Amino acid sequence: MIRLFLTITFCFFSLISIANDDPSFTQIVNEMKAVKGNFSQQVIDRKGNLVQKISGDFLFKKPNFFKWNYINPIQSQIISDGELLYLYDPDLKQVVISPLKKLGGISPAMLLVSSSASKYFIINSVEQTGYKNTFEAIPKNLQEASFSKVLIHFNRGLLSEMHIIDNFDHKTQIYFDNIVNNHVINDASFLFNIPEGVDVIKN
Repeated sequence: MIRLFLTITFCFFSLISIANDDPSFTQIVNEMKAVKGNFSQQVIDRKGNLVQKISGDFLFKKPNFFKWNYINPIQSQIISDGELLYLYDPDLKQVVISPLKKLGGISPAMLLVSSSASKYFIINSVEQTGYKNTFEAIPKNLQEASFSKVLIHFNRGLLSEMHIIDNFDHKTQIYFDNIVNNHVINDASFLFNIPEGVDVIKN
């Protein structure tokens, strides 16, 4: 099940950047040094049918620490300890381990953690109403991306929504709540201890 979500998070730590950064977007993202919160995620196909719905919690700390926990209705984790990325599926009793430096590709999540995003994306402000800001990011090379567009919503400077449209016109909608910016997060929070009896696959 964990592989259904790699479009969003697998390449989280690829080194990318965004051309024509909107100053407001840059300012908001640069202030997000560490973030934690909850999320609900749903995938809708091109006919409008709900394919999957899942929820959990997450935390990240720039530049290379990340933990994404899927809790309900399935349990799985995507974790970076700063050097290695762990994809853990307890149902399969399997963890896939990959060095961050060997990962490549374009990921929507990089829009939140990259200090500069001008190499792979064009980003524009599409709406600013009161305390709400919405930005649209389009990969400059669509052949290298598994998605065609990302919409990122902020409310009072806090991440509130992310909408991703893939190359099959499927929509992944992620809604965030209980967001806390720049909370002190210890590096040890991102350590992954391999459970006993779990198969380890190293890339």
